[in-house]
Amino acid sequence: MAVKKIVAVTNCPAGIAHTYMVAEAISEKAKSLGYEVHVETQGASGVEDRLTPEQIKEADYVILALGKGMTDEDKARFNGKKVVELPVSDALKHIETLFDDIDDKAHVFETSGVKLGADQAAVKEGVMSYLMAGVSGALPFVIGGGLMLAIGSLMVQFGMANTALDAAKDIQPSLAWVVSQIGTLGFTFMIPIMGAYIAMAIGDKPAFAPAFIATYLANSPDLLGTETGAGFLGAIILGLSVGYFVKYFKKIRLGKNFQSVLGYLIIPFVTLLVFGLLTYYLIGPFSGWLMQALLTFLQNIPTSMKVIGGFVVGCMLAFDMGGPVNKAAWFFGFSLLSSHVYIWYGIVGVVTLMPPMAAAIACWIRPKLFTQQERAAAPSAMVVGMTVATEPAIPYALAAPVPMIAANVLSGGIAGALSILFNIERTAPGIGIFDPLLGLIHPWYAYYPVLAVGLILNVVFIIWFKSAWVKHEEKKQAQKAA
Repeated sequence: MAVKKIVAVTNCPAGIAHTYMVAEAISEKAKSLGYEVHVETQGASGVEDRLTPEQIKEADYVILALGKGMTDEDKARFNGKKVVELPVSDALKHIETLFDDIDDKAHVFETSGVKLGADQAAVKEGVMSYLMAGVSGALPFVIGGGLMLAIGSLMVQFGMANTALDAAKDIQPSLAWVVSQIGTLGFTFMIPIMGAYIAMAIGDKPAFAPAFIATYLANSPDLLGTETGAGFLGAIILGLSVGYFVKYFKKIRLGKNFQSVLGYLIIPFVTLLVFGLLTYYLIGPFSGWLMQALLTFLQNIPTSMKVIGGFVVGCMLAFDMGGPVNKAAWFFGFSLLSSHVYIWYGIVGVVTLMPPMAAAIACWIRPKLFTQQERAAAPSAMVVGMTVATEPAIPYALAAPVPMIAANVLSGGIAGALSILFNIERTAPGIGIFDPLLGLIHPWYAYYPVLAVGLILNVVFIIWFKSAWVKHEEKKQAQKAA
């Protein structure tokens, strides 16, 4: 009997945790079933272990576990193959049954537009997936920019000069100033890149340049004459608008003489003309006014309401550990960075560390509450959790959803409220628990106590809730046996 051959592609919005965890899970599960498997990862480091044409040709099935989608050009590799497509988070949750009845789950991919089931298509084509594609594109800009700004700030704190360039007076800039300016460019391009990647997720490559330029224009108060730029609201409005405009523009048939130039010449030019003018006269000023109203509201709401908001955001971040609720809260905090509002992203820097770290610590304190596999995974969950990847907590939550999720959400909400109360700010994504040392989170003397309190509560709640849950399950089993 011939061995089944599987190829797979995994990606997620951040390209850090889910991408590689799911790749490993698919590989291990397929090998345990005796299949030959090759997995391509599209992570933060780019494409790794790219599938070769020969591997794709020989494959019996293709698994696409996606969190940020794929371009039409990238998907075209799988034309005519039996494809199973699902959200990357679902692949991890259902890895044990992923290969069951795989022939029934698979659909033949056609480059004209494959439909892989109503539910899966809805997830894949949802607005949130487009927004997270924008975040994925913007992350390298804000991470690099944030670290450069932090380094520049540290250089000044250690006594280095912060001298700006002044060509008129023949004053040369200091190294600290140059480093900071490079970092500022990362934040300057963060929003245009976000808009461009949102548009490209919908309309593919022809949408990229028009969306980038239009979003850059919308974030240029000097050009528009507005009080502030459009911020992430402009990126969302223009990214979605340009993306859908291009998506339907591509359906036009101009005849073979002009069809070849439609994608790289006609569509980008017409789209830029239309949305450039719309942005200057309408979308830019309106989005700028809307953004200013939002910032004014966030700045003027009472502290008590901010604390309540922090509790809600903390609960959302801890609820589904990389799922849609978590991503919505994360997107809110991340998107405000370009407007220099950092306290909501400060909650992210606290809460997203807690579920995997707490699960690991609870394993070590009360090992009898956890399986051998969960205890073996504890060191990895601890290390990865420290770098702000919540996904290692997922297996623990799948094994005991009610107590684990309840513990995470309650402690996450309390930590989120404390983060707001102590005005913890996070200026850019970094490497988790070490961010204060890099100057990305401040004040550091408030961050570590808040994290410690949240972590202790999370561990206590896990042990408390799971102990009760285990006793309840044992009682149920005893009643069934009787």
